[in-house]
Amino acid sequence: MLSQTLLRTLRVSAPRSRALSTVNIFNNISQLPFPRLADIDSSPDLVVPQNDTLVQILTQNKVAISFDRLTTLGREFVAAHSDSSDSQVQLEAWRGRVMSEFGNNINDMCTVSRLLGKYSPDKAMAFALLKVAAECGDHDAAFNYGIQLSRGKIMIPGHNSIKAGIVIIKTLSKLGHPMSQVTIAEIMFTSKDLNERTRGIEMMKKAADDTPVACFKLGEVYRKTNVVPRDISMAKMWHIKSAKRGIAASYFTLGVILSTGEGVIDKTPDFAGALKMFELGAAAGNVESMYNAGMYYLEGKGVKKNAEMAVEYLVLAASQ
Repeated sequence: MLSQTLLRTLRVSAPRSRALSTVNIFNNISQLPFPRLADIDSSPDLVVPQNDTLVQILTQNKVAISFDRLTTLGREFVAAHSDSSDSQVQLEAWRGRVMSEFGNNINDMCTVSRLLGKYSPDKAMAFALLKVAAECGDHDAAFNYGIQLSRGKIMIPGHNSIKAGIVIIKTLSKLGHPMSQVTIAEIMFTSKDLNERTRGIEMMKKAADDTPVACFKLGEVYRKTNVVPRDISMAKMWHIKSAKRGIAASYFTLGVILSTGEGVIDKTPDFAGALKMFELGAAAGNVESMYNAGMYYLEGKGVKKNAEMAVEYLVLAASQ
């Protein structure tokens, strides 16, 4: 359970209605059992592998815990599962040791969770660290934990993991967490009810104030889904906003729109404009844009043929 000190902090730091919702979500996460090991016979080196890359990254990132101490936490985490009748009690004690080892550094806890998620054959401890970070009030950690639950990646004893994950994400969306709003809006887009889909659009627009991902999603919705009537001018507007805020894939989409004459009455393509978008996308790291820019220079579409530039872009795309 959450400490009374943390609960008081949450109540003081937010308006009452928001504070109560915030406390509720972190209490709900705290009350969920810890994730089970993927295999009852999992060993400590499967939850914290002796991986040179992992050790190097932990050292380079200068996180709040050493690899040796992390390994100790891994042994304790596995040992807590050895007695199924008492495992959750032991894992509650393990949570306290995690907080002590990380010195309440939630960012480092999330960093280590991501690393273990990438390199560990058994990801139960990675998810357990994410759970602890979420309980400590990190909305992004709570969102990521909810996503993993909703996708069935985390198995928790006696609970419907998918349902628990969706509840977490829905609660966060009501608190204004942008990526939670994006996720719930996408679920609303699948509804047969037009009003529900419309509410999804409005929620996605709210999220767009805080995350460019929502701008990209709106661009795609207006361009090629049945959520709303197709509107290329709206699609272009949202993709331009998305591109300017760092989503390189939007430059590629804008290039495709121009190259195919989408939204133009006579479908006349604008190859020169498309090339400009592909080059901007390539500069921002989008592989598809690199390839298309190379082919445009190779074929002379919207520009004079230039084999040297074509090779430069195509080699760049192939090297990604």
